Amino acid sequence: MKKLIYSLFLGLSLTLSFILSSGAYADTSSVSCEGDPNKIAAEVFGRKITEAELHQALSVDLYELQSNIFELKKRKIEEMVGKIVLEKEAARRKMSVNELLEREVQRNVKKVSNKDIDKFYEQQKEHLKGTKEQYEERIRNFLQNEHQKEAYEKYVERLKKTARAQVYLEKPERPRVTLNLTPAPLKGGENAKVKIVEFSDFECPFCGGLTKTVDKVLKKYGRAVNLTFKAFPLSRHANAVLAHQASLCAHDQGKFWPFHDKLFENQQNLQRADLEKYAENLKLDLAKFKQCLDSGEKFAKIQKELLEGQEAGVRSTPTLFINGKIVVGNVPQKAIEDVVNEELAKK
Repeated sequence: MKKLIYSLFLGLSLTLSFILSSGAYADTSSVSCEGDPNKIAAEVFGRKITEAELHQALSVDLYELQSNIFELKKRKIEEMVGKIVLEKEAARRKMSVNELLEREVQRNVKKVSNKDIDKFYEQQKEHLKGTKEQYEERIRNFLQNEHQKEAYEKYVERLKKTARAQVYLEKPERPRVTLNLTPAPLKGGENAKVKIVEFSDFECPFCGGLTKTVDKVLKKYGRAVNLTFKAFPLSRHANAVLAHQASLCAHDQGKFWPFHDKLFENQQNLQRADLEKYAENLKLDLAKFKQCLDSGEKFAKIQKELLEGQEAGVRSTPTLFINGKIVVGNVPQKAIEDVVNEELAKK
């Protein structure tokens, strides 16, 4: 049983955010991935392709690989350091690690209340196919594990701070991609110091989450940051292409951003009749809007933006480029602000 407890908490250490004495990882310079501009990787019809060109074309993919490797290293370091500090503390107090965990962690684990279960179910019920009673035991077990993890993390972090641990991992540097884009809807001043380009899909739930985050960033930084919106409809989203065309039809009437917001607020309702209803609600000229959709004139624009994204290295939505630096996924606000602050500091 004691071995089981130790294994449980050691396994939980994989999810820790390891904090240095300064509160962060040492962010040393990344290994260069620029490639040798003089080394030839291929040649066709007398046209030489250099390693530098190859690395530039693969910059986003290489960054994702490097990031995955970094995360693997980080998790393993967290596991190793957590094990060491626990063993050292247990030895200092002349007890086993399991005894230490039982005394310092188990007693601090909060019990899951019925109120906790009710709250969790209400937050997640859209994704749960069943009643609260059907899920109650599973929710309780999940929340109890989360409470155990939280208590464990807090205790191990205290030990790490006392140990003054230092970790030297090379965090990969985000590549700066040169974007070749056609004009698109813009929010903010054209001369902003930091330009965010967002490749998004109106039917993508993660995009719906990120758009709120990006709005908070724009509000916080004011004229220093602007946003360009680009369509990147995924093939599995049946209504996305038409929704993006409709947004550009709304753009013709000066209502892109209100229409954009309306689509993200109603991601489950993006069929033709829904799009016309939103246009009517926003007081667009409905006849012009319908004619624009019927003509298919915006379809080529959507396909062009899709190609622009693919050429830039977009593989999924949402994807941001912040002054050309890629940020993938529905990331926290801080992740965006970190890159924005880096760019502002260079000006």
